[in-house]
Amino acid sequence: MYPVKQAGLVRNVGDAEVKAARGGFDPRFVVDYKGKEYKGKEYYNLLDAQLQIPTWYGLKLKGGFQQSQGNYVNPQNQVPEAGLFQAGLMLSLGEGLWINSRMAGLRKAQAYRQQSKAEQQLMINDILLQASFVYFEWIQAHQKQNMFENFLENALERYSGIRRGAQTGDLAGIDTVEARITLQKRKIQLNQAQVSLNKKRLELSTYLWYEDSPLVLKEEVSPANTQSISETFLSSIPAVNQNLENHPQLEFYRRKIEALEIEKRYRFNKLLPKIDLEYNFLSEEPENFETFNAGAYKAGIKFSMPLFLRKERGDYKIADFKLRDAELELNLKDQQLEAKASSLKQQLDAYSEQSEMIDQMVEDATILLDAELRKFDFGESSIFLINTRETNLIDARLQELNLQTDYLKTQAEYLQALGSNPLE
Repeated sequence: MYPVKQAGLVRNVGDAEVKAARGGFDPRFVVDYKGKEYKGKEYYNLLDAQLQIPTWYGLKLKGGFQQSQGNYVNPQNQVPEAGLFQAGLMLSLGEGLWINSRMAGLRKAQAYRQQSKAEQQLMINDILLQASFVYFEWIQAHQKQNMFENFLENALERYSGIRRGAQTGDLAGIDTVEARITLQKRKIQLNQAQVSLNKKRLELSTYLWYEDSPLVLKEEVSPANTQSISETFLSSIPAVNQNLENHPQLEFYRRKIEALEIEKRYRFNKLLPKIDLEYNFLSEEPENFETFNAGAYKAGIKFSMPLFLRKERGDYKIADFKLRDAELELNLKDQQLEAKASSLKQQLDAYSEQSEMIDQMVEDATILLDAELRKFDFGESSIFLINTRETNLIDARLQELNLQTDYLKTQAEYLQALGSNPLE
C-alpha cells in the first residue's frame, strides 16, 4: 500500500544522507592556475595541481605537481623547467584532530539512518494498527449481517405461522399486525447491516494492494473467526519485550541523542586552537622513489584561535541544551509508553471479565426466548412477549459483538504500545 511505501522513503532518505556524508572523504582533485601577460610580455604562468585524500582523523594525504614560467616569477614560486612533484600530508592538531566536520557529519548521518529506520517502523506500525481496526470493524459488520439474516428468517417464519393461525381462527388477527411490524423491523435492520458491511468492505479495500495495484475485497470473502484472532494476539504478547527496551519510539530518541552527543563533542572540539601542520617531499623524478628525501621538502605550520570564543562557546551551549532536551524527551516517552501499556493491559483484563458476563447474558436471553416460544406454542404467551424477549437477545448479541471488536482493537493497540506490529 502507498502509506507503507511512503514510510520506506524515510529510510531511503537516511541511506542517502549517509552516502552524502561519506562524500566528505572522497579524494579531491584541485587545480590552481594563474597567468599574466601585459604589453607583449609574459609575466608568469603558474600551475599548481593537487590530489587531496582526506582520512578519518585530522590527517589529509596529498600529492601534486607545480610548474612555473615567465620573466617575472616570484622566486618562491620558481621550480625546475620540467616542473616539481610533491608528496606529503597535512595534520590538524588541536581542533580537528579527534573529530572534525567530516567525521561528525558521517557519524551523525549514520545515527540519523538508524533513527529513520525506527521512524519507518513507527509509521508502519501506525498504518497496520489503522488497518487492523478497519479489519475488526469489517468482521463486526459481517457478523451483524449474519445475525440479522437469522433473525429475519425467524421473523418471517413466525409471521407465516401466525398468519395461518389467524386464518384458521386459532390466533387473534391483531397478532399478525404485531408479527408484520417485527418482520419489517428485521428487514430494515438487515438492510442497515448490509449497507454498513459494504462500507467497511470498501474501507478495508483501501489497505489491500498488490505491488502498485489496488485490490477490491470481494463480497464472497468471509472473515476469520474472532476467537482465533484473539488467541493469536494473546499468544504473541508474551513474546514481546515487556520492558519496552526495543520499542522503536525509544530507539528513535536514542539515535537522536547519539547524533546530538556527536554534535556536542564536535562543538567542544571547536573550542581548541586550530593548528595545521604540513610537510611535503619534493622531487623532479617521481618515478624514482629514492629522490623523495628529507633534503628536499616544503613545510609549514598555521595557527589560529579566536580571542573570545563567543561563537564557539555559544554553539557548544546550544548543543548541550539540545542534548539535555532530547534526554528528557526520552525519559518522558519511556514513562508514557509504560503508562499506556499498563492502562491497556488493565483494559484487556476488564474486557476479559466483561466477555464472560456478556456471554452469560446472551445465553440467558436465548433460554428466555426459547422458553417463551414454547409457551406460545401451548397458548400461554403472546407475540408481544416473544418480540420483547427477541429484542433483549438482539441487544445482548450487539453488545457482545461490540465488546469483541473493542477487545480485539485493544489487543492490537496493546501490541503496538509494546513496539510490535499489530498484524505480524
